[in-house]
Amino acid sequence: MSHPTSIYAELLSNIRQVSLAVTLSSPPAACTKITISHDGSTSSVRVTHAGQTSHLTLPGRVSCPDGQDLPVQKRRSGDGRSLTWRLPVAGNGQLNGAEEAGRAVPWEARDMVPGGAVSCRNCRAVLVREGVVGEWKDLPAEGWAEMMEFWHCHKPGDEHHHGHGHGHGHGHDDQGNGVADGKADEATLASRGYGAASAISAQKGVGFVDLTVFLFDEGDVQGVTFSPSSFSSGSSSLVSLAATQPNNLNIFCAACHTRLGYFNRATSALTLFKWQLSLPTSSPSLPSPSISHCLSVTLQATLSRTGSSKSLLLPINRLPSPSPSATAPPVLHFWILNPFLRYTSSQTTTSGGATRAMKLLYRTVTRGEADKMLEDVNGDVQEVNLPEEGIGAVAERLAESTALLPETERRYREWDVGMLGLWEG
Repeated sequence: MSHPTSIYAELLSNIRQVSLAVTLSSPPAACTKITISHDGSTSSVRVTHAGQTSHLTLPGRVSCPDGQDLPVQKRRSGDGRSLTWRLPVAGNGQLNGAEEAGRAVPWEARDMVPGGAVSCRNCRAVLVREGVVGEWKDLPAEGWAEMMEFWHCHKPGDEHHHGHGHGHGHGHDDQGNGVADGKADEATLASRGYGAASAISAQKGVGFVDLTVFLFDEGDVQGVTFSPSSFSSGSSSLVSLAATQPNNLNIFCAACHTRLGYFNRATSALTLFKWQLSLPTSSPSLPSPSISHCLSVTLQATLSRTGSSKSLLLPINRLPSPSPSATAPPVLHFWILNPFLRYTSSQTTTSGGATRAMKLLYRTVTRGEADKMLEDVNGDVQEVNLPEEGIGAVAERLAESTALLPETERRYREWDVGMLGLWEG
């Protein structure tokens, strides 16, 4: 069976090398040549084999002479068709491009246009009319409530008395005025949608921005329907569901029935997924985030906050199965290998050069296995949530990324190796 020649290259910025892998259509022959060339600040590789020639731009400039042929016979592995090299990166500069791009958050408040209309990305139905949301505000990082409580109890330079019946002392507002019991601070926080002892609450005319979602006041959103389970044209408002008082409701586009987000009564806010929306941004060239972009930034935030590189992706507000006997959907288990990398592949076409991504191990586990890992007091796994259909989309993207890798690098023990794209702002 004949196989097409494929080339994959990955920039390993931490060790200043480019990992190059070539999978030939057949074992190499005497006429097989792997040649490095340079054009300005970029390097590329040309593969000549069995009368065919393939090219690929490398994700970093390498310090090989222009026109140098790489050794072939000593680099064979697997079935003999796979060839690998480690090439040193040219120059002594810092390779922080992938890291900087990887830390970019999709659609921050500064990227949003005040007064811009918000639409369903699937059918373009208007969800928030133009002019309704006049201000966008970023929400704090996860764990903000604990941090604010710590701040109020341990302000630098303040005298504090802890215990029942004691206040938090006196602080100052932005103008330096004395404030009893930190009430001005709390008022300022409340104006932003959160406070030291309160849950995030929606504000009319304000769009709050989290890593992967937007929060809106119910009155600012139109064209949606609410349901505790799947789409139901009969459950079009929160008022109609007041009798049941469910803790969480799914939000669907009334026009195309796409699940857009969820409503939690604790926050009194409509939470809509960024990857399901379209809206104007401050730069026309700013890309719309995909579900992979949103998941990768969530995993990076989890890694930064907890130090744990392992996560479980579980469904949020699971929809009922059409079959009563159907089992719970599998859970994706992640183990981050490299949170920031750049790669190029002959199987993809990326305008602007290398693709920035997170490289990870992944596998499916049952819900029972996931629950045991989460309940383990000595465990280091973190829980991350997406809608059930979103988890299926992520699994498909991961499988596609696995196919880009050399066959010998697609699996590690019981894990598959894959990549999640990083959003580039």
